[in-house]
Amino acid sequence: MGIVLLSSCDAQLDQVNPNAATEETFWQNEADFEKALVSCYTPLKNALNGGYYGTRGVMMRIARADEVEFRNDISEVYQACYFTNSNGNSLSQGMFYQFYNALYRTNSILQRLEEKQEILSADFIDKVKGECLFIRGFYLFQLAKEFKDVPLRLTASQSPSTFPLAKSTQQEVWNQALVDLDAAASFLPIQPTGKGKPSKGAAYATMGKIYLYMEEYDKAIKVLEPLTHSPYTYKLVDFAWNFDEAHENNEESIFELLIDQVGGTDVWGDGENINSTQTNSRPVEYAAEEVGGWFEAQPTQQMMDIFLKERDKDGNYDYRARMSVAWDYPECMYYLRPFRDVFPKADWNTYWILKYQNWNTMEREPASCMSSINERAIRYAEVLLQLAECYLFSPTQKDLVKSVSYINEIRRRANLNDYSGAMTENAIFEDLEHQRAIEFFVEGERFYDLRRWGLLEERLKTCNPVRYSQFMTGVVNGTNRYYYYPIPAKELETNDLCTPSEGW
Repeated sequence: MGIVLLSSCDAQLDQVNPNAATEETFWQNEADFEKALVSCYTPLKNALNGGYYGTRGVMMRIARADEVEFRNDISEVYQACYFTNSNGNSLSQGMFYQFYNALYRTNSILQRLEEKQEILSADFIDKVKGECLFIRGFYLFQLAKEFKDVPLRLTASQSPSTFPLAKSTQQEVWNQALVDLDAAASFLPIQPTGKGKPSKGAAYATMGKIYLYMEEYDKAIKVLEPLTHSPYTYKLVDFAWNFDEAHENNEESIFELLIDQVGGTDVWGDGENINSTQTNSRPVEYAAEEVGGWFEAQPTQQMMDIFLKERDKDGNYDYRARMSVAWDYPECMYYLRPFRDVFPKADWNTYWILKYQNWNTMEREPASCMSSINERAIRYAEVLLQLAECYLFSPTQKDLVKSVSYINEIRRRANLNDYSGAMTENAIFEDLEHQRAIEFFVEGERFYDLRRWGLLEERLKTCNPVRYSQFMTGVVNGTNRYYYYPIPAKELETNDLCTPSEGW
């Protein structure tokens, strides 16, 4: 049917599209609230504009540590890697606004729940509250982890009068996250209601991580230790199962983001238009050119030295190393072929990321760039190593034997001998750092670990002198501005009450 466009001032032509939902027409039933909840996860997966578990968001999380080196292809990521980024960096700005996009959505749902109680069942209200508060608390933790002091927006409003808002401290933001997560845990079930849905364990695991970052070790133990026994059923599985499509939502997974072959074919969109796919391009980003990849980043020599430091009980390299990185060792397979068959002799000394790649199921990364491997946001292995850290550093519950027992669970999964070093805080911490570096390689933990331990400068110095030198230019008034991404210039221009980040 043809459509005739007319130019007219006739008011009868200015009609509302009956198929377009508005704030007034949308919130009519439980199905609408379910749709709104689904929309809250999209900002986490946004591919190009800073979604925290999206393609570029992952890059911005791993670029600043000592585990990988990015080549100068994606300028915003390279700036972060070499500490030349500014408050105009489009990816850190995108990350900032994806957090607030999601906060607006969770705040909207919570407000509408109050308004629409008469049309919703009590059980449904509790279910939505639990999920929504988890998402908001999860976002608030990451927001303050990345930007430190930020505006704390807890209401959904389109009124310009509400836009100016001063920053709250990191402590205040994390305290609100803890309130949200604690409330969420009271509503959420022990077993998630569906794939990609949060559970009580996910709420407590996130709370424990926040307490650890705040060095509230006893509080962290209180919420984390129950996750190690009944009624919770988490356990360690084959390490490689945590990064492939075949073993998603396994017993080690506490919370993961669904990356699915649904929707359209546009992997580069915002995830919300009709053409958007719900996949990502993570595998092709890091694979070698010889297998159809874009070779954006490779493991550093310092990281490889960590991987190769200790052999297992059978004399092999650490299983986690072999499942995380491909390099020239006997029996190494890369995209279903022996390593030396893939690369020319001149490149036999190179290292390649395997985590979240299709290296053991495909011969090449597909030209479509669409991966369906879920992003594991919280793993049980992290709970165990967080407990090890808490018992190592708690001033009131310090228990070196218990700390080592949790580390040994991780070591045994890797077929390593039990810890046999000195039973001192320093010696145990050295192995704890070692295990975390290997266990969470390119999962977005290393930079934040080094920062909170006060080891970032030391590890960057031994990794790359050029990066270290530039990093040290960020020292201002006794701190380093590169510890955090800066409040974006756009926010400073539009929010009169917001001040620049420290050192910026």
